[in-house]
Amino acid sequence: MTVDSSLSERVAQHLRSRLETSAHHTLTPQEQTVLDKEGLRAFLIKQVLSKKFRKWSVDADTQQNIARVVDAALKTQQPLSFVLPMGGYKIWRIPSSPEVDWAEFFGIAHILQYLSSIAAGYAPGVHMQFFMYTFLPQRHDNMSEASIERYVASFQALLDAFGRHLPPNVKLSIVRDAAFYSREEYFGLLDERYEMMAMGFNDFPAKQRDTFLNWARQNIQWNGAEDWTGLSEEQKEEKILRGAIYEVVGIYTVEKTAEFIMGGERIVLFVSQGTNSVGIGSTKASRAKFWVGTGILEDRAGAFYDLVLTPSQWERTQDVPRTVLPSDLLPLKNLGSVQVVHQPLDFSLAADATPARTG
Repeated sequence: MTVDSSLSERVAQHLRSRLETSAHHTLTPQEQTVLDKEGLRAFLIKQVLSKKFRKWSVDADTQQNIARVVDAALKTQQPLSFVLPMGGYKIWRIPSSPEVDWAEFFGIAHILQYLSSIAAGYAPGVHMQFFMYTFLPQRHDNMSEASIERYVASFQALLDAFGRHLPPNVKLSIVRDAAFYSREEYFGLLDERYEMMAMGFNDFPAKQRDTFLNWARQNIQWNGAEDWTGLSEEQKEEKILRGAIYEVVGIYTVEKTAEFIMGGERIVLFVSQGTNSVGIGSTKASRAKFWVGTGILEDRAGAFYDLVLTPSQWERTQDVPRTVLPSDLLPLKNLGSVQVVHQPLDFSLAADATPARTG
């Protein structure tokens, strides 16, 4: 198929702009007015809660925590600290697994766009920390240590690429669960608390319990570190329940990692809706978690939209016409080409319907 050279050039320019300019921002007249008339504290809080990026409401406790973090940063003139908790893996259901793809590229660019106005108005800047669960997926998702290490290394390479274009007062870093526990200590805690949590799991509200079970059902790699493909359906359901309980244990009862994320010293960002966090989505147009999704571009009459598709959305788009363009922007395994669809995608349609809108 002949590729439109104009399209290729525009896509290349779009991607390069995302890489090189996402962290750079000039305050708008409205932002400058808030800074001048209401002061730096009000400016920072408003930018953190900006409706331009925030996709869900933020509860009163989270707003109070944001104010505390801002006050502490202002008092010490330290960078405003953020943390985004995430899985330290690429879900096996995506062809790009186990390394990053355009989903992570778009996700990092989106976060930098969110942070850019804060850094533009606050000289000490911002420190964005990506907290990665790397032990937990090995236990509850049957993922191999090698695949997780490949993901972390590729994510770091992506951060390094963005890092070459950051303002001096913007910092990106990875923090792993391994920074707080040895492998033996972490798995010992999981096993120690598993039985206690297992006894009370059925007492969870049904909606919350179903969420953890669905996560386990979607994430478990049946042919992963161990081969579970030959298990009976009953045995697989036991693995799903086990995975759900381990997820609860790992997130809520492992003190050092929970304290790092939720201890009140950082503003918690997340891609989806949640308590104690500011939900900004993974891109302007997407809310899927980038580590369990894949990235494509949507061309809407010449305007490009960065999309992160879930595995099921990815499967549903296989018959949607697209242009595959080579890219030499970064020397990463899954960034050698980018897919562009030329119709808006609508995933509100029935699961067996084509998500491309024609009108």
